[in-house]
Amino acid sequence: MTRQNGPLDISFVIITYNDGAKLSRAISSAALAAYESGLTHEIWVVDNGSMDHTKEVLTAYEEVLGGNLKTLFLGTNTGTTYSRNRALEKALGRYICVMDSDASFLDNDLNPVLNLLADLKGVGLVGPRIIMPDGSTYNSVKRLPTLWDKLAKLPQIFLHTAPHNRDWYDEFPFNDIRPVQSAISCCWLFRKDLFQLLGPLDERIFYAPEDVDYCLRSWKKGRAVVYFPFLRVLHHTQQISHKKPLSKTALSHFKGLLYYLAKHGYWFSRKGIVQKWVTPLARILGPELALWQEENHLLSPGKDTRP
Repeated sequence: MTRQNGPLDISFVIITYNDGAKLSRAISSAALAAYESGLTHEIWVVDNGSMDHTKEVLTAYEEVLGGNLKTLFLGTNTGTTYSRNRALEKALGRYICVMDSDASFLDNDLNPVLNLLADLKGVGLVGPRIIMPDGSTYNSVKRLPTLWDKLAKLPQIFLHTAPHNRDWYDEFPFNDIRPVQSAISCCWLFRKDLFQLLGPLDERIFYAPEDVDYCLRSWKKGRAVVYFPFLRVLHHTQQISHKKPLSKTALSHFKGLLYYLAKHGYWFSRKGIVQKWVTPLARILGPELALWQEENHLLSPGKDTRP
């Protein structure tokens, strides 16, 4: 792939709140991935009013990274949407990588994902393979949620019963590149023109499901959400809403879900909205992704390489 001349190849956008202990790993990982991939870059870190040692961490990294590190201090916790939007508006890279402050790359070559984004214009958001600290693959891609899906999870949250996740893909984890209905935003990669096409994240959602909303908005604009298993990202997920189902964060998440469902006009079944917006594009793009993967010699994880 030949990239166009321009100021920067990629902008990383990291938001943080009282996560100074992990933030240094995220910044170092972004800088190392850009360097090893041969990418000109900038790293935007937006602090949501942290009261720990986050400012000291950023000051230290400014001395090391110089102008490659850009910081915004918001003074208070503005959630995930407002803070990310402020950095996305300023980002100069042709490609964007949104990262959580507790995420870091296990694979440092970002070129395969950027090549995919350059070659297939029907690809909007790319979600990598998310790896948990115990080495397992996190269920980071899901079907679009319904109210029934969330209500079905209440017994497992409150009574600690066996999981019953109606929005999961039964065959996950996938070993090949493929369209998915949504991907969590602990790590996203996309072209800057997607942000220009969709506009900012919906700031009426404070914490979640802003990522699901953006994924569906991408599908509605003819840009698919794609799972890319050949880029692995380590994530120390907190799952606050599961651990503390009555916390302020969990209740904000549920409020955001109700807003999202009302906004997109479906409640108890995803079938109609999937058939209208997801299925037609996925049917076209699926074979293109398979061919692209073959032509770029990306072998599915776990497949035997012997003749």
